[in-house]
Amino acid sequence: MSKILVPGTVEFLMAKIRIFKQKGLSTDEEEAELVNLIKLRSSLPTEGIGELLTAEEVLNSNFTIVDWQVIRIIFSIAAALYVNGEMLWLRIVGASRSGKTEILRAIAAHRDTKEIGTLTPSAIRGGLKEKQIKLLEEIAGYRVVTFDLAALLTIRKDARNEIFGLLRLVKDGRLVSDFGSLEGHLLQGTKFDWLMATTPYFEQVRVMESLLGERFIDLWWLPANREEMAIQAAENNPRLPEIRNTIADLVGKMLDKAKLRGSDIEAGHIDNAWLGKVANIAALLRTPVMKDLHGNISTVPLPEVGTDLAQGFQRVALGLQLLGINEYEPYIIRLVRDCVPSVRRVLISVLINTPTTADKLASETQLPVTTVRYHLDDLEALHVVTKHGNTNTYKIKAEMTKEVGSIWEQNIIQ
Repeated sequence: MSKILVPGTVEFLMAKIRIFKQKGLSTDEEEAELVNLIKLRSSLPTEGIGELLTAEEVLNSNFTIVDWQVIRIIFSIAAALYVNGEMLWLRIVGASRSGKTEILRAIAAHRDTKEIGTLTPSAIRGGLKEKQIKLLEEIAGYRVVTFDLAALLTIRKDARNEIFGLLRLVKDGRLVSDFGSLEGHLLQGTKFDWLMATTPYFEQVRVMESLLGERFIDLWWLPANREEMAIQAAENNPRLPEIRNTIADLVGKMLDKAKLRGSDIEAGHIDNAWLGKVANIAALLRTPVMKDLHGNISTVPLPEVGTDLAQGFQRVALGLQLLGINEYEPYIIRLVRDCVPSVRRVLISVLINTPTTADKLASETQLPVTTVRYHLDDLEALHVVTKHGNTNTYKIKAEMTKEVGSIWEQNIIQ
């Protein structure tokens, strides 16, 4: 069996040199790239329990990863199963084949994890008869992993909307189903954490889901250089089963250690006032705005209250502590920003620095001006941005500048 490469070893560096040669780089360029790799390797996070650090070292040696913050958030939510609180559902958004499934695969191998591939309304409701399988009973008390949300997003619109409505009730901890007979009343209580992966396509159906009630925390997966990832994938291909088994074993030991530490972690160390504040900012910025077919706002938007997000953020912070990471604020800030729909997030990133017009925003963000105006209308309806006089210049409202600015000024890549 081939050896799992560890950063810093001669084998690790030589393997990288082989990759550079495949790219046609000269000797000088190889050396320059190696210097950059060593710098990147040295930036690998150092805070955390030993099991976490070992798992990250092996991930770093076998995959091309630049965003360690996203890895740690996913691991913290997996670990959060062992702390008390309301259900925590995470949606990991990223390009297809960008690596997010490999992390979920390792978590799915743990004995406290169940997998769900597809969902139907009848599967969620469960059968009335005792011998019929009831999904909510099967997954209660576990963390659930779904590798790809596409199966849900591509079903008929009416069935998809029904599923969103049912999940809203499930997230509240109980689902009542009526099967139309005297004995056909089924009450199911449940509690499970959920980590699912999806592509950015989900945003096309996000408004309907939001209108039914947001229940997920979103995390956007930032991939490394696409070409380097493809080359690394080719390098891994002959020994991928071994790599996956090794990572699953290390992640399993990390989760077992977190489980042992679960009773020692106290929520009293978390700043709930700060969590509530940033949760309400995230809730406001992701609130849907109902529009008609012509794009006109049809109702006055009623902003979401950040109660569910605050509870989720608290469990993420506690999960980080289980992994030996005490400075949780940067990770929560990352989630606050990632919960905001992507176009709104891009527009806010520009407006937080300087007021500008819709045309200039379109030019700077390389988005169609009609798209920019559509989302500016949303942010204006939510009282996040305002037009400056008669110049059609948009800016973040004065009362929002400090709160939103404190979130957007932080670097999300750790």
